[in-house]
Amino acid sequence: MKTSRKLRLVSLLALAIALSGCVAKTPPTPEHKVKTSACLVRSSQEVPGTPDRQIATDLVEAKVVYGLNVREVQIEKGSTMISSVLLKALQSGCVLMVSSNMDYVSALAKFAGEHPKMLVLFVGGEIAKVKQPSNFRWVADDLLGATKLAGYLAAGKSESGTVHLLVQPAYYQSKLIETAFRAGVKDLDISDGKSTQVILTNIRTAKNLSTELENLVSTDVVTLFAGRSVWRGFGETDVETPFLIGADLQPGTSTGFAPAVQVSVERNTSKYVLSAASSLLNGKVSSEPLYRKPGALKFGTNELTVLKPESIDGALSEELADYQKVLISNSTH
Repeated sequence: MKTSRKLRLVSLLALAIALSGCVAKTPPTPEHKVKTSACLVRSSQEVPGTPDRQIATDLVEAKVVYGLNVREVQIEKGSTMISSVLLKALQSGCVLMVSSNMDYVSALAKFAGEHPKMLVLFVGGEIAKVKQPSNFRWVADDLLGATKLAGYLAAGKSESGTVHLLVQPAYYQSKLIETAFRAGVKDLDISDGKSTQVILTNIRTAKNLSTELENLVSTDVVTLFAGRSVWRGFGETDVETPFLIGADLQPGTSTGFAPAVQVSVERNTSKYVLSAASSLLNGKVSSEPLYRKPGALKFGTNELTVLKPESIDGALSEELADYQKVLISNSTH
């Protein structure tokens, strides 16, 4: 456990160095206490596809911009001592806690209410207004809405009447992702009078992915929801690849990993993390009315990031934009 934490810390520091080059040549001089920290509160059991990877990147950006310490606070899966872990973290300087794990939302809300000088930012899930203290910020996460967009796009790109959906069973909301993707495909079929078959394949390892890719051709349309360990099965190749839709690849950062990906389902939570860090340092942890940000698709918190615009023609791009408007109008997130 200690070794893995050290490795993650090295990764965070490496990312901080990379980010510092595009933020400021001269690091800011912190005006806050030396031990002031922003922490990612997460389970000791990592699940690919949660907002955690993006939040970790955002916290490192907060470190570069504001000079905050950043670190992880791990809670053992199934632990009944969540409050004790949070208190220990607070005592060690963790005054901004960011999390996306619904197992902790109630404990974090209660903890924030008991410690009004610290701040909690929670991404995803649900919390009722009556249970949300003023120093607890909630931001919607709508991975499934963005997945519908991916399904719609995949069906629109298909010329064979089939699309391939590759899913790692351990991926966050994997079963719901399949349902949402199929719904997006069906919506395109209804709109365009098509009939598209979804070929689902469970991908557990990099080797599984490599083998599956060998059976595909450049005219195929493929969507892959999997962790980075699986993505390594893509490898380096000069061969023309299928139209590929990915997820949680963080393009444009030093952690980005997107070989031959034309479009990716991504999260954009940086503005919320940076806003929370700024508010904390300015002593404005409480918000009235309560800080609640629904509309994940509307405000781009979840989106389809187009990496290669030339891969989508204008007509399909317009259809996709119209479909997104429909999803936004029907969404509660």
